[in-house]
Amino acid sequence: MNDISTHVKRLLVYLFWTLAFLVVSRILFDALAGRPPFWSSQEGIELLAWHAIVGGPFIMFALLVAAQRNTNGQDGK
Repeated sequence: MNDISTHVKRLLVYLFWTLAFLVVSRILFDALAGRPPFWSSQEGIELLAWHAIVGGPFIMFALLVAAQRNTNGQDGK
């Protein structure tokens, strides 16, 4: 049972980092492009949600692969 709780905790951490990456990158991209923040319109929020649905799994996969390589000691050192 402890093993399952450990996996759930790790999954929640990766979900948090995925969402943080999506939101922070969107804020920075809006700032660099000189656009108003995404939360100022419903269209911006919908676009962020769409990008999270499409791109979120790729970001999470990259985080999981990086974590797996780091725990196995295969990080190139």
